[in-house]
Formats: sequence, structure tokens, C-alpha cells
Amino acid sequence: MARIANLNLPSSNSHRPQPPSTAARPPPPPAATATPTPASIQSTIAAARARIEAQLKSQGIQPAPPSHPTELHPMLRGDYKPKHSTQRATLPVSSIKANQQKPKLKITHETPSLTDPTQNPYFDPSLTRRTHGPQTRRRHKQFHFAEPGQYVEQAERKRAEARMEQLKQEIAERAELARLEDEVLDASAIQFVEPPQVEWWDAPFLSEASYGSDAKLEGPDSLCTIYIQHPVPIEPPLAIRSQGVAPAQLILTHKERKKIRRQRRLEQQRERREKVMLGLLPPEPPKLKMSNFMQIMANESVPDPTKLEAEVRRQMQARQTKHEADNKARKLTKEQRHEKIEAKTKADEEACLMRAVFRINKLEHPQHWHKVTVNARQMHLTGTAISCPTGFSLVVVEGSAKNVKAYKKLMLRRIDWTMSQNDQGSVTNDLTSNECHLIWQGEIDKRKFRQFKQHTSASETQAKKWLMRAKSDELWQLAKQYDPNDSITALDPFA
Repeated sequence: MARIANLNLPSSNSHRPQPPSTAARPPPPPAATATPTPASIQSTIAAARARIEAQLKSQGIQPAPPSHPTELHPMLRGDYKPKHSTQRATLPVSSIKANQQKPKLKITHETPSLTDPTQNPYFDPSLTRRTHGPQTRRRHKQFHFAEPGQYVEQAERKRAEARMEQLKQEIAERAELARLEDEVLDASAIQFVEPPQVEWWDAPFLSEASYGSDAKLEGPDSLCTIYIQHPVPIEPPLAIRSQGVAPAQLILTHKERKKIRRQRRLEQQRERREKVMLGLLPPEPPKLKMSNFMQIMANESVPDPTKLEAEVRRQMQARQTKHEADNKARKLTKEQRHEKIEAKTKADEEACLMRAVFRINKLEHPQHWHKVTVNARQMHLTGTAISCPTGFSLVVVEGSAKNVKAYKKLMLRRIDWTMSQNDQGSVTNDLTSNECHLIWQGEIDKRKFRQFKQHTSASETQAKKWLMRAKSDELWQLAKQYDPNDSITALDPFA
């Protein structure tokens, strides 16, 4: 509009008086005496457009080409017909494009039917239930309880179908495998592995990778040495040691025994309590003591408290007497104790019978003789103790593994073999270098000695003859060759 105003175009206010100007003006066009025709209107618009374009070019402005053709207003075309006769026949027409009224848009397409929702372009099929028919109030869902076993039956059915499918697959795989096995394989498909030139277990003993080479049996890099490997002895299984005898009963710890006893006593008390509640047994009388008899007898009248106290003390003494009598009845007599120990020792000997041989430098002290002999007899060991003044002394014991182990502790730990004074305080001989060594121990089939005896031999020949009576004369030669400083022959006594 500002650009049009600067062009000094004629407007609808051109009839107003203008100030005088020295420039010559063209004469005004004659007034129209009749209704303009469409041709005159088109010529007027074309002239105005040409004049505007000329002025824009003179100012250096390139006019834009028309983007679309402009149609004439119905009133300008002359085909305008008023609806009412009272309206004016002609209306003022503006020649400026900005002041022209735009024609109203006409709806050329058909209006969609409101009764048929499928004709609506914005129709959503997912909302059919809501749009079709009258809207009803939403009903609340009710509880539907499943029958017992309904889902379990469905799960079992599905598992059966899965097992059937798996069975079909296995049958198909077996059929395919059988078909492949029936086919004859080409001999060229089998590749035979060539044997190696030297086996891996022979390679360290050969100088080269060939069996024709010299054997590598000597040298620093050879596996063959002058040493002999002594494997560690392993205890045989219990079934072999006991020769088919069933193993002994499982030994429980002190806490386990107490727990079993407590559980057994609680079960007995519970059974007795149930019998009392059922009336099968009479209820036990209250256990009166000096600390609780007043609480127990509180609901009863006590005319003579002194008499009641005497009764309580009498019951306490009766319970104590009964307890001591029961313990005395369960106590074993001396003969029964010996029989029990002998039976246990015999069972241990049947399970495993051991022998131990000791070498003592000098067995001369009376106390040493007494300890060696008495302890062996008390432990139910058989054997002999031989003392030879010209050489050494030898002690052989046979018995159960438990008793032999206890006797080894006596000989190797408890007895002081360097003691040289007797009961009267006199010194017998110099025993500072006296020692005791275990030279052999192991299992035997049966006893060679009937009892434990001590013997003093004047020479080694007499000692061998004494051992020959029990067919054990080789023990003297073994003790003679024993060297306590040799680490190979030395034994671990408590291994």
C-alpha cells in the first residue's frame, strides 16, 4: 500500500479539491454517462497496470510476474443480479487489488452422511463398539473362579504335547542316523593316522628321535640314576585288615552322646505324661524339697510345720538312698570288669594283631626291669625281655594295636633310661648314654609267645637260643645290625 501511495495513483478521493500546481495536468476524463462494459473495464485495468509497471521500471524496480490469472468480480462482469429489487443496481467498484473482496469458497464435495460412520474420513474402526448403537453404561466385570485342577490339566496337556513332539523328533533323528549308517562309506574318506617314529614314553631314554639310536642311560640328563625310590607305605582298607569282619560301630563324640541321651529322656517323659493324661498311669507325687515345700503346701492347712519339715527331709533322704542303690546295682564287680577288659582286648586283637621290637643299650636297673615287665602284663601283651651284659638288650611285645601303641609311649617317652640310682640311693652303673630305639613294628598273623617273660643271657648265643624257642631268632640279628644314625633304617614310632 505504501508503494502504491508513492506512485501517486488516483484513488477514490480524487474528487476532492487539490492545491494548485505549476505542472501541467492532463484534462480529466469525461464523466461516465452509462454502465461500463466488461471490455472497457478490462482496458482500464490494463492501462492502469501498464502505467504502474512503467513507473516501477523508472524507479529501478522490476515488477513481479502475475502468479495466477485474476478473474473479474461478478459485478464487473455484468452478470450480477440482485436478490431484491430494492437494492441498488450498481455498486462502487474498486480498481485496487488490495481493496477487492475475495470470493467466498464454495464446498464442491458432498457432505458425509452422519448416519453412515464409514463415510467419515476420520472414522476409526477400533472404536466401532463405542460408535455403533446407543452408548450404554459400562458394566463392572464379575469374578470368575477357576475350577480346581483346571490349569493343572492345561499344563499337563501342554507337557504331553511337548513330550510327544520330542519323541517324534528323536524318532526322526534315529531314522536319519540309521539311514546314514546303512550307507557305504568311501574308503578314501577314512584317514589312517601314521604311527610316530618314537613313542612319548620312550623318547626320554633315547638320544635321538629314532629307535635305532643309542639308549641314554647315563649322564646328567638321563632319567636313570643310582638312587632307589622307596614309596611311602599306605594303610590297606579296613575290610582287608579285618579279613572280612564288619567295621566297628561308629564312635560318637561327647556332645553327640549327651544330645542323644537328652532326646531319649525327653521322649520318655513325653510318653509318660501322655499316659498320665489318658489315665493309664497315676500322677507322680510332688517332689518336695526344703526350698519349695511351702509353695507346694500353700493351699493346705499345716497344723504342725515341724512335722511337715521332718517328712520333707525323710523324702529327700529316701531319694538319695535310692539313687546310690541304683548306682551300686549297675556297678560291675571286679571279675566282671576283668571279663569286660579281656573281651574288649580280644576283639581288638581279632581286628589287628601288632608286634613291636625295641633295642636297649643296657637293661640293668631294677626299676627299668619292673616297668618293662609289669606294664606289658597289665596291657595283656606277650613277648620277652632279654638282657645280655656283653652286648645289648632286646624287648619284644605282641598284642592289640591300642595296647602296643601305649607300650611304645612307655618305652620311648615315659621311662628315663639314663637313671642310675636305685631305691637305696647307691649308683649302679653309668647309664648316661643309655638309649631305647624302636627297630621294627608291623602286623602279624598270630602270637609267637604265650606270655611275657624276662631272661638274662650270658652271651649272644644263649639269647638266640631263647628266641629260637619262639621261632624269632632273626630279631636278634636285626637288632644287632641296627644303626640309629642311619636315616633309612630309622622308623617313625608313632606313624
